[in-house]
Amino acid sequence: MSDAENRFSPQQYSCTYLITSGISFVCFLIVLPFSGYNSEVILSCFSYMFFKFCETFSMYSFSYLQLANKYFKIAVSYCLKGIFPLFVFSLFLYFVHNLWLSLGVMSLIYLLIIIFFDLKEPKGFFPLGIKIKGTGLILRLCFPMMLSSLVLPFMFFLTRHTVQSVFDITELGYYSAFTMVITVFSTMIGAFYVVLIPKISKNYMRKMKAEIVQIIFIMLGIIFGASLIAILLSHLIGNWAFSLIFGISILPYMYLLFPVIITSIMLAVMTFLSTCLIAMQKRLFMLISMLAGVLLLCALVVPITKSYGMLGTTNILTISFAFMIIIQSVIILYTFLSEV
Repeated sequence: MSDAENRFSPQQYSCTYLITSGISFVCFLIVLPFSGYNSEVILSCFSYMFFKFCETFSMYSFSYLQLANKYFKIAVSYCLKGIFPLFVFSLFLYFVHNLWLSLGVMSLIYLLIIIFFDLKEPKGFFPLGIKIKGTGLILRLCFPMMLSSLVLPFMFFLTRHTVQSVFDITELGYYSAFTMVITVFSTMIGAFYVVLIPKISKNYMRKMKAEIVQIIFIMLGIIFGASLIAILLSHLIGNWAFSLIFGISILPYMYLLFPVIITSIMLAVMTFLSTCLIAMQKRLFMLISMLAGVLLLCALVVPITKSYGMLGTTNILTISFAFMIIIQSVIILYTFLSEV
């Protein structure tokens, strides 16, 4: 949530982080026994849950790095977390052939980056203690954002579950290897737009339309530039890199790489526009736009996958993100014309 007016204290936000993390873990423990997963998959779920807690702690630390205007450090941190955990995960999985252990080591590397890079600040930089009073209002205001944070994990789960159901676990493994590109790309791009929320929010409150438009075009330019680099790298070293990490058996599936990069681009644009809507206090409309894309994916992912295979799965995910972008663009344009 964008709090440009400083309505809440750091201690209240700290308490809110603890409450939401605790609720998520309790829900995780309640649902997991009914999943039907075997012990190996359950251990992998616990390892990945630990990774998500590390991500949450990372976002918490970024809040205070932003307050200290340490934007370059945030960008470097995003790059480190996008590259090294993936590299270590791939290396461990290649040599050890153990998913939950690879996920655990990846989470540990992520946590070490937080401890020895993000939190390497003078004593007293981060707030001490928590404050319960007022957290209920924070939770109410952030409820649309909380629901929206579940959208992407659900969409990725749905596409992967569909691939496994239509094909088998082997095909799912190859598909998942390519979709990791989406996570890495969006994480690295996020290093740029996460620092723009307070700037957009302040400009919105001051009705400075030109400044907001400038920020939007600069960010879209950055996404476009990063996209060109990603496409060039995929053309030059894509086959070599994937065969090195996953073995030569993945080469017949390299036709998925370029469509996955396009999906990553759509996700980056959609996430940035969501950031703009959050900064403009349009959290509910942001959630509605994302749910519209989810409904489209739910309706079409199974028949499209059955008809066009994993390429169809990737393309319908891209179309769903594009659908979200169209709705978000209309909302932002309408906001500019009527409010700013």
